[in-house]
Amino acid sequence: MRMFVALEVPDPLKADLQEALQLFQRLSPGGINWVKPQNLHLTVNFIGDVQEQQVPALAKVIEDQTASFGASMLCAEGYELFPAKYPRLIWLKLSGANRDLQALNRKLLSAIRELHIDADPKALKLHITLGRIKSQQSPDFERAVMAHPVIRETMRWDTLSLYQSTLKPQGPSYTQIQQYNLK
Repeated sequence: MRMFVALEVPDPLKADLQEALQLFQRLSPGGINWVKPQNLHLTVNFIGDVQEQQVPALAKVIEDQTASFGASMLCAEGYELFPAKYPRLIWLKLSGANRDLQALNRKLLSAIRELHIDADPKALKLHITLGRIKSQQSPDFERAVMAHPVIRETMRWDTLSLYQSTLKPQGPSYTQIQQYNLK
C-alpha cells in the first residue's frame, strides 16, 4: 500500500483553491495533470510502500507522535511554478511563523523508520500541489497563474490524516485510513 501523511486544507482556503483550479484549467492549453479538488492537501510525510499488516502499527505511531503537537498557523503566500526554469509543478506556497510542522515531519520520519518502513527523507516544503506540468505552457498562462490572488489570511491547520494512495490512469485515488486532531 502506498501511503502518506497530510494536513487537511481549511475550508475557506479549500474553496479558494477549487476556484483557482477551475480558472487555471480553463486558461491552460492542456498538458497538465490537475489535482482533483477532493485531493488537495499539504503532504507532511510521504511514506511510500507499506505492508498491509504494518498499517495498524503505523497509525498508532502517528497518533503517539502527534499527541504533543498543536495546530499549525499557516498563510498562503501565492501561486508558483516549480522549478522556475522548465516548471513541472503548479502549487500554492504556504508559510508559517513557527517550526513545529517541520519538527513534526522529522519526528514522524524517525518513528516511521523505527517500524522498518523506508519513508521519504525529504525536508518538508510548505505547499499544496494543484497540477503536474507535462508539456510546456505559454508565458501568458504562467503569468496568469503567478498573478492570481490568494487569501493571505493566517489559518489554523488542525487536522492530520493518514492516506492510502492508489495510482490509476485517470489520477490517484486517496483513501483516508485515520484522522488525527491537533490541539
